[in-house]
Amino acid sequence: MIIRVDKCSTFGIKKAITKSVQYLPKLLISNQLIPKITIGESFQYLGRYFDFHMSNDNHKTELTTLLNELMSDIGSKPLHPKNKLLFCSRYVLSKLAWHFTVATLSKTWVTENIDSIANKYIRRWLEVPISGTLSTVFLANNKFGLSIYPPSVKFIQCQTVLRKALKSSPNESTNDLWRATSNHTNIQYDAYNSTKEVLKDFRFGHENKLLNQLTSQGSFFCSVTKFALPQLSKVWSVAQSKLPKNIYNFTIRYINNSLPTRKNLNRWTISSNSDFSFCLSPETLLHTVAGCQFYLDRFTWRHNSVLNFLAHQLQTVDGSTLYADLNGFKSPSILTGDTYRPDLLLSCSNGSSYVVELTTGYETNLKSNVKRKKDKYRELLRQLGETHLTIEELREMAAINNANVFMSKMSRYVGNIADMHWPELHALFKADTDNELGDSTSDVRQQNVINNPHVVDWFFTEK
Repeated sequence: MIIRVDKCSTFGIKKAITKSVQYLPKLLISNQLIPKITIGESFQYLGRYFDFHMSNDNHKTELTTLLNELMSDIGSKPLHPKNKLLFCSRYVLSKLAWHFTVATLSKTWVTENIDSIANKYIRRWLEVPISGTLSTVFLANNKFGLSIYPPSVKFIQCQTVLRKALKSSPNESTNDLWRATSNHTNIQYDAYNSTKEVLKDFRFGHENKLLNQLTSQGSFFCSVTKFALPQLSKVWSVAQSKLPKNIYNFTIRYINNSLPTRKNLNRWTISSNSDFSFCLSPETLLHTVAGCQFYLDRFTWRHNSVLNFLAHQLQTVDGSTLYADLNGFKSPSILTGDTYRPDLLLSCSNGSSYVVELTTGYETNLKSNVKRKKDKYRELLRQLGETHLTIEELREMAAINNANVFMSKMSRYVGNIADMHWPELHALFKADTDNELGDSTSDVRQQNVINNPHVVDWFFTEK
């Protein structure tokens, strides 16, 4: 057997009075001196660094250097931020896994030194200021996050896998090693049964942080998670991933409320005043995207753009009539009158009516507004049900040949039509008959509709 002396090294420790010290041993092979490990230096065996103090300094240096090089290299590429994050989560973390497994590092050191490097680049790619939280970014896709996690989570996962391998090993000596080290810092890793539990616990912590601690930056997350449909989160994740870089980054800062509004600039001590210069109200995120009267035209355009899309989609429903509060569509007031004015009204052939009230933009009091609008339109839907004569009802009246039933249903129909459109009809009747009918009862209104068929016919034709 040939021994390559240049591939060998010696590392010596000896007892000096009451303590152990490192020294430089002198060993020869075939009259060749084996290279010695300098005092204070370390040697590497099977990928693990060993020095006299077992300090893991080499692992720490390699980790920080490697992470900086990889993140800097990814950042220099002309890639979309989502692809940079993909490289980070699937490639970079795997390159750190070996050091996280074999080195005796503390979670605190990894969080303070390795996470800080990764977070610095993530903030740069997503244009999130230092004052903006990354908690929303670390959430899963179905929670309006980006499904990434910092190196410290990967470190805990590696330690969990290592501890589980020691515990479940068929070798008794390995099991003894697990039992002997089941103390101090290892207790936190032994609490997990799998890497999925580690990730779940990490994301639960950030959800709780957004819901209960970050009252400002977590306000949007609180609202959207309480009221959004499960299907919305899937649609949002796909739609967000297709956005160009600038809008993609804007959505990240929108969700965690780190956009440079006057309120935020004042909170970050960058601006001395939090008021919007046009309306002199505090320029919060809510005020900027939904509350400022100065930008009412812009809000209306945004609202109508979404409404127009919904209207064209609902036009394809067979056997139905669509009414929309938009140019080019029949106005909902044809059926609802001017008292109610929903954004969309879909009248189906089976007698069902669907009212759509659209809200765009950030809204913190969504729940109370939904209740208020439900209560508002509940009476409208009842009236529409009574004013709508279905084919089945007409066939039923024809089959029983009962004049009383026919008159009852027609009277109900005409009466509700008169009540719903009375302000407009009254103006026409007054001009036509010069009668004062402003305080008339429902019966009087009904009779006026019956007595003036030419006016009613013209009214609905023009509508």
